[in-house]
Amino acid sequence: MRSSYNAVDELDIVAMDQFQRDFFLIRQAEYKTYADSLGAGAMQQGDLADPNYFDFISFAQYAAILREIANPPSVFEEQQPVDVGEGMPQQFNTVVVKRNSEVANNDLAQKYNEIVGNAILDKLIEKFGDTASAIPKLEPGSRSDATTVLAAIQQMVNLFVISGFAWSGNASMQTKSADNDNGAVGAQFSITFTSPATLWSGSSLQAKRNAVLTNDFALKTVKAMMSRAGYSVVNESVKYSNYQETSTFILK
Repeated sequence: MRSSYNAVDELDIVAMDQFQRDFFLIRQAEYKTYADSLGAGAMQQGDLADPNYFDFISFAQYAAILREIANPPSVFEEQQPVDVGEGMPQQFNTVVVKRNSEVANNDLAQKYNEIVGNAILDKLIEKFGDTASAIPKLEPGSRSDATTVLAAIQQMVNLFVISGFAWSGNASMQTKSADNDNGAVGAQFSITFTSPATLWSGSSLQAKRNAVLTNDFALKTVKAMMSRAGYSVVNESVKYSNYQETSTFILK
């Protein structure tokens, strides 16, 4: 949630006070229908540790992001809070924000995914990097072999599960690299989570006509990890079925 919010702010696609309003209106419009579908007592409203609530709030957040990223203004005004003394009324300054013109509108979704993926990966490294659960290190630009890459992806999946993202998770390699001298180029991998916290929201966001990006957090993170190792991810897809989220991709 935090990395997704910060990416919106970093890209300057909308005034953050406007984003907060849009986010609130979507939550307000969708909450009752979602809660009723689960049944009484099935969700603790406001508790991000509750997978059912996280699923809903992630949907609302990304539905708002999809609205803002579609055709963002290049210049806008933003109300930014002023640091005031304790007990004093909150004050705001109006600031003119100009978006980075070097990032074209058509590239915003890709840039957004990169920011979120790198933020999540950095957090996993910060939290687990000095422990026995650390993701096996892939040296920058190393283009490690497919077996080494698979081990790193599997441990990343394990950390998602440890962090409460899903009931279980597994990474596998469907197709090995055709050229052993070229690292893992051409290798196809998949990541499968059972009962992930974004099961409903991910499929619901995919169904939207303007779904240029969704809350596919594992795919975002593995793309960031592979990029650091010297690879790019191509032919990626995310599917939801039988309480599972399955991401498939090929390294290039």
